[in-house]
Amino acid sequence: MSESNNIDPKTNNEPGKEEVETPKKDQKFSFIEPIVGIIFAVVCTVIFLWFSQIITVVFVGGRLIPTFDADVISSLWLPVILWGLLHITVDVFYLVERRYTKRLALIAVIGKVLTLICACIIFIPYRIVFWEYIDFINTYYANIAEWFGNILIRPNLIILFVLIIIAVLESAVIIMRGNKAKEKDDTEDKAQEANS
Repeated sequence: MSESNNIDPKTNNEPGKEEVETPKKDQKFSFIEPIVGIIFAVVCTVIFLWFSQIITVVFVGGRLIPTFDADVISSLWLPVILWGLLHITVDVFYLVERRYTKRLALIAVIGKVLTLICACIIFIPYRIVFWEYIDFINTYYANIAEWFGNILIRPNLIILFVLIIIAVLESAVIIMRGNKAKEKDDTEDKAQEANS
């Protein structure tokens, strides 16, 4: 019999040698997710803070009307930067942890709550919407149902609603994966104790 047949598939070691467990595949995740998250947070923070006029509405006459007031966004620089830094911090913690755990779930949920607080500070004030944008909606969409016009006038609340939904879904996924990893670890520990 060759030596390769004597290798324990669970530990990837030969019998009698020091056992080193291989990482559990279901607890690990791709490094691409947090790296993309970091890049996305940096790009969004830079665009929103310094180039918010990119988010525009095309006027009928070919004139571009910005959705958000750049001066108001500039005055909110601290929560905007904190928002980006919190996203980056959580994603860096993902890279450090390298697998789904309860600690990662706890840090991620705390990070999501703090980013949502920053998002509320940024997006709830009515003054963030540019006054020409409001005039544009009132002029060209006045004949549309009133509730639809009110939604269009407050795009900041639409963005906040989307951010809340994303944060809740991401937190739920992380908590489920962290609990699943913990349950699997507990089951394997009990199986090892029973075999001992």
